[in-house]
Amino acid sequence: IIIIIIMIVLWIFFALLSFLPVSVSLAFNLDRRQLLINAAICSTTISPIFLPPTVSNAETDILAAPDTIPYERRDRKKNKFAVVREDYWYMMGKTPPRRLLEGQLSGDNPQWNAWGACDTSGSENSCTYVPLKQRIPAYGKYSFFITLGAKEYGMIGGALDRQDWDQVQELLLLDSTTTPPACVDALLKMVLFATSMLTTPNYSGPSREMLVARFYVNEAAFAVQEIRAAMKERDLSRAKAAWEFGRDSWNSYLIVVNRQINTKVGDKFDLI
Repeated sequence: IIIIIIMIVLWIFFALLSFLPVSVSLAFNLDRRQLLINAAICSTTISPIFLPPTVSNAETDILAAPDTIPYERRDRKKNKFAVVREDYWYMMGKTPPRRLLEGQLSGDNPQWNAWGACDTSGSENSCTYVPLKQRIPAYGKYSFFITLGAKEYGMIGGALDRQDWDQVQELLLLDSTTTPPACVDALLKMVLFATSMLTTPNYSGPSREMLVARFYVNEAAFAVQEIRAAMKERDLSRAKAAWEFGRDSWNSYLIVVNRQINTKVGDKFDLI
């Protein structure tokens, strides 16, 4: 708008100038092209008010203080320290919500597979159906360890509420001379369980649900590392924040895999 106003003013100015005597007009020694260039430059110096807004104060504070970055927005370093590298973030470049709600994740719905069209007339897509003969053995093999890991992770939260650092250390300490804590030992088993429960032989490639489940396992593993770091410094607020993040990750994972657990497979997992 400013540029248009300036151009109109210049047009009126040149129109009036044409009525002056030639000697007077020459005295001005005007270079119309240069004048237009100067006008354009002037307009760019006064137009930043119309540019997109810059980073807000809150964003600036986050960039200036890395410690305040939310866990879900941290630098994942290409999943270098993750339990399993190929999760939803690594494969798709997107992060699922910190806390997944029931019914929030939509599964794959392919129309074709290598053998032809998928049957979508029933409640399930035939190309994404995971056979019971695959799910039942996986549940029998891993459900106990996952249940125990979730239970002990919940106990960590109670210990933090009581500021019982000794129990936190007992539940989290990883010693080469002892077996891993249940909430740590369960992590890799959670990956294997999700692979068996969410991968179908009827369709090639990893399913969206499996990649999302892997993502939440990696988030839960990161929470354990954060709690351990906070435990060494006796930083209660940091430890609680990390535990709450891990609880959201555990519950989100359990919501994903519970979808494939029916009465023929076993009992669904209780959330923390």
